[in-house]
Amino acid sequence: MKPIPWIIKFLLLSILTLLTVGVINFLLDPFQQYRKANFYKPIYDNERYLNPGLAKTYDYNQVIIGSSMTENFLLSDAKDILGFNKPIKFCMSGATAYEIKTLLDYAYQNRKIDTVVYGVDLFSFTGNTTRLFQGEGSLPFYLYDNNRLNDYRYLVSFDTFKFFVDSFVLSKPEVMFDFNRMYQWQHKASEDDFNGADRISEWNEKYGFNPDYTKSDYSLKAMKANIDINLIPLIQNHPETTFYFFYPPYSILAFKDMQNKGWLSTVEQFKQHLFTQLAHYPNVKIYDFQVSKEVTCNLDNYKDLLHYHQRINTWMLQEMKNENYRIKDKAELQKFNRSLSSNIDECVAKINFK
Repeated sequence: MKPIPWIIKFLLLSILTLLTVGVINFLLDPFQQYRKANFYKPIYDNERYLNPGLAKTYDYNQVIIGSSMTENFLLSDAKDILGFNKPIKFCMSGATAYEIKTLLDYAYQNRKIDTVVYGVDLFSFTGNTTRLFQGEGSLPFYLYDNNRLNDYRYLVSFDTFKFFVDSFVLSKPEVMFDFNRMYQWQHKASEDDFNGADRISEWNEKYGFNPDYTKSDYSLKAMKANIDINLIPLIQNHPETTFYFFYPPYSILAFKDMQNKGWLSTVEQFKQHLFTQLAHYPNVKIYDFQVSKEVTCNLDNYKDLLHYHQRINTWMLQEMKNENYRIKDKAELQKFNRSLSSNIDECVAKINFK
């Protein structure tokens, strides 16, 4: 075969293949970029790719957003406890403050949002102000806009089609197709995984949870910068929205590790800065569940040193409704910071590490 006809045939076949993939991906639209799925039950997985489509095509008035610390909230609980009428979750495991702002900014372009429940995971605010948790190129920015010209990256991608196929060909738990429990990880663990003996063994084995701690990434300067650049503009630009900010209650051993690494004082100053910057906004409420000794000191609540049982997510919504653990002034902030330090000393002293 002569080279030129062969090249032409190869190019035509390639173009035809890409067009076919593009048409199939457009019709299936597994990341729901163009329409809410209506002829199949969508799977709620691959958060960083699916979230922007949901932000554009779903109907919602309230948003729950954050890292894995927010994934176990039930939308039905948000309705029953906080009175939400159309809630949605935009969670991302390991979410950085920059990723959260990128997603919320896009959601605001597409919907009116009256309430945001925002999990202030301390680790989300470490590192530089444009940090992506999974590294450079891990967030598909072309899905976080309304520019159809760059959609080719979505439409002609075999990974797009593979996501759809994997969702239905491979066996997936029914919970992953349940909008009410979207993105939750609770089903991946058994009740036996939540027990204090394992947490103590985990501590004895690792002597902490954060071997990658670096002083520069976890510095107060870096954490303040993330507040100033990735959080404050959200409040300034959206006075119509009520923001519920909450500090998730890691286990007391996680806070002991922070204390051992000299990071706990930085955390206290971070909370002071956040309160100082946000307290004067009438649409902001801040809750610190990290001072709840009943939760953090009970290691049976945890499947590792950081992640708590789904019942804690429900409990936090109830406490928000009852205005418990809310930081209302500087005196209470200082009281909460002192309580956390005393909880570490008191609770860790009672643990038998042998």
